[in-house]
Amino acid sequence: MIPFTPSLSSTISSPEGTYHYSLSRLGPYLSTISSDDQLRILDPTNLTVITSTSSPTHSSGVTCLSSLDESDPNLLFTAGRDGTAKLWDLRQGIGRPVAVFRKGGEPILSLAVCKGRGLLAVGTELTGTGSEVVVWDLEGREKMSYVESHNDDVTQLSFHPTITSLLLSGSTDGLINIYDMSIPEEDDALHQVINHGSSIHHAGFLNDSTIYGLSHDENLSVYKLTDPNEDVEEPGPVVFGDVRQKLGCDYAVGMLLRGRESAGTGILAVGSHGEGWVDLHSLNVDRTGTWALGGEDVVRLVGGHRGEVVRCLYLDDVTATVYTGGEDGLVKAWKPSS
Repeated sequence: MIPFTPSLSSTISSPEGTYHYSLSRLGPYLSTISSDDQLRILDPTNLTVITSTSSPTHSSGVTCLSSLDESDPNLLFTAGRDGTAKLWDLRQGIGRPVAVFRKGGEPILSLAVCKGRGLLAVGTELTGTGSEVVVWDLEGREKMSYVESHNDDVTQLSFHPTITSLLLSGSTDGLINIYDMSIPEEDDALHQVINHGSSIHHAGFLNDSTIYGLSHDENLSVYKLTDPNEDVEEPGPVVFGDVRQKLGCDYAVGMLLRGRESAGTGILAVGSHGEGWVDLHSLNVDRTGTWALGGEDVVRLVGGHRGEVVRCLYLDDVTATVYTGGEDGLVKAWKPSS
């Protein structure tokens, strides 16, 4: 086990009782959204706030955050329960967004950006009889909408790392859907449907041929992406089951993705209430060619967030720093103890 200890800790000028929801890289900076409905830009070297929104980012609560592209470190998106997604440009300040994307007014729970094609996708909460996945281009033109493929909240969206026509969605209905956006009809566009069996909390592409699903009841599985050109039986999923039992934790924070290529791997972050730690476990292919979880090189964030839930985590490989945000109102930076 490799211990990491906090090198920095800050409330980032947030009110007492604030939960920090998401952390994202923005060029040389970090960005974060929090339960006080603020978007903040942070200096990662000292966790001071460089700038923040002067009014609520979304009137009914911000839910999602994503940077646009590493090649343009000034643009990022947020989405919220007011049914809008907003584009922010750091060069123009973040007093107001430079673009607003809106359809229907249903609360937005998930968001993803396709850097290669300039597309924005959002997933909505179930309202009335259905939920929706909507895709726009960055000029605000709606490109496609999927309204029949989920019958509950759309909690997760992810674009394929190399095939720009593929989009993944996950829902509390237990399904992970893969859409081929080059096909206009929704029924025909469903490239693959995976029944994870319980409400999806996190899902995405581990690499160009592998999908992971992590449910709200902490069950993890790994699936093979269907190849439409191969008339062969696909292998069954690798089912890890409840990671709380397997890893001795109380909850899962989420999955960090590394090397989004054919040999990409994941890092599963899990936490403990009673003992306070947060552990980072590798998820990769072992010597037998099978996906394996955990191993000897576990990173432990010693002390975590004082037993409170950690909501978000960002790993900076260059500086060997882990950044976390929690329900204790703190954002922390962690370094190896040695």
